[in-house]
Amino acid sequence: MKKRLIKNKSKKSLKKNLNRIYKMSNLFNYDVNLQPAVMDIRSETLEPISSATNRFVFRLDQAGELDANSVLLFKPVSLQGDDTLDNLLRVNPYGGGLLAIKRATFQVGDYVLNDVSDIGKISSLVDLGAVNKASQSKYNSHYFQNNFHTKVLDSAGVGAGISTETQFGGAGTIVYDRHRSAFDFGLPNSVTTTDAGTRVNNCIITRDKNTSHQIGIPLGNIFPCLKGQTIPLFLFQEYRILMTIEFHDCALWCNQATAGGNMTCASGIVVPQDVKLQVDYIIYPSEVQNAMRQQTAQQGGLNLVFPDIIKVEKQIPQATANLEQKVEHRLGMDNKEVHKIYMIKQLDRAGTPNALDRMLLDARCDGMNQEEYNVNIDGVDIFVEPKFSPSSQFDETTYCLGGDLSVPRPMYFNDENTIMSRLADSRGGLLGKMKPLCLDLDNGSAGYLGSGRQIGAYPIIWKYKRRPCGNTVSKSQHSSATEYIQADLTGALNVDYFVYCSRTATIMNTPSGTMVNVAY
Repeated sequence: MKKRLIKNKSKKSLKKNLNRIYKMSNLFNYDVNLQPAVMDIRSETLEPISSATNRFVFRLDQAGELDANSVLLFKPVSLQGDDTLDNLLRVNPYGGGLLAIKRATFQVGDYVLNDVSDIGKISSLVDLGAVNKASQSKYNSHYFQNNFHTKVLDSAGVGAGISTETQFGGAGTIVYDRHRSAFDFGLPNSVTTTDAGTRVNNCIITRDKNTSHQIGIPLGNIFPCLKGQTIPLFLFQEYRILMTIEFHDCALWCNQATAGGNMTCASGIVVPQDVKLQVDYIIYPSEVQNAMRQQTAQQGGLNLVFPDIIKVEKQIPQATANLEQKVEHRLGMDNKEVHKIYMIKQLDRAGTPNALDRMLLDARCDGMNQEEYNVNIDGVDIFVEPKFSPSSQFDETTYCLGGDLSVPRPMYFNDENTIMSRLADSRGGLLGKMKPLCLDLDNGSAGYLGSGRQIGAYPIIWKYKRRPCGNTVSKSQHSSATEYIQADLTGALNVDYFVYCSRTATIMNTPSGTMVNVAY
């Protein structure tokens, strides 16, 4: 018995000693099980393989992954032949060079990932709308050259001070800060013209591309498929990867300082030159790339889910002042998952720019003094009652943007109370110039696919109603002539609907090679 007890004690002590040795060895074990985290970035400057009038095509390598930080670069150059017209041109202070992008197409072989028309217009709302204007002027101006400030007139400006800033306003009126902003539109004179004193404050467009300032557009602003994710270019070895960029005519994104004019440059005066693509190819470790290749060989392949934007163009005919006008627009989104809808409308100028549009140019979204809307999906109205209050409409815009639309109040609110209180002067170019009508259809689910509203064969019906005012007459402060504190809003409207939908790219590895399929 004693021998057995001794043996048991020796076994227990041996285990204790082994445990102590094991614990001590852990103190000196510095091995760490690290996942491969070595990443390389290869930067290249790509020249277009094809260029035509305002249209440029780039070809990307099948290497690494592409993210939203690659940049489209170009320089706006003046074609003015007269030296006296130099130093008068600049990109728009609100949207900057972003408004220059008319259409952006990203395709892999014959399969199109994104093909968005008027992407600059919707991007200036969605990407910049919820950003404070001061922050935009500090950060985004590095890329877009936008520089837009407003100020509130105080009692110290009574008399000559106010008459140089606004035609009908006074203390408390919100006006464009022409000294701090990119462009000085001069002194207010009448509804159709502007006094002398206009000038460009910075970033002048010259006739030499070597002296014109360069504009950079991050690809994430013009290609929705790059937002929040990367595109694995290395998986498309058997396909050509092309990016096509089309530019608007300069009248939609450039201002010209001319006394007594509409402050919009004529067609064809400014063109983009030295257009190139600064691409960053992100090269991940081989283990990461091989894991993605293995997913393409599995059943169902590798699925990339991303948003796509479908633009639908509609029109609203001219109305009669103070009479109700109703229209219904049908948006065919058969078998698509819709997330958000933005309605952007502009008064039809019949090809003639208006001085009232000089602040925002193509970024503007004209609002009515009285308007309401409702949306019918699958035979059921989304809202119990039409959205008629500007505050309620603003809330829906906030839901879509993910934050409050960061513009001065009278740029969105231009109802009768705002007009008559002179919170902003119609002549100043701010009143009612940024009022999108929106619809948020997200259901709160995680991820992008499955978090929207599935649309069947029946089209979406957008019900719109307005009661526009005519010219609202008042006496000018510093002239005996009759002027308008609110310009006529009865004109025809050009309406653009931007519909955000889910889109899926499926990459599969088959015995015959890599196969790509893109579908809604």
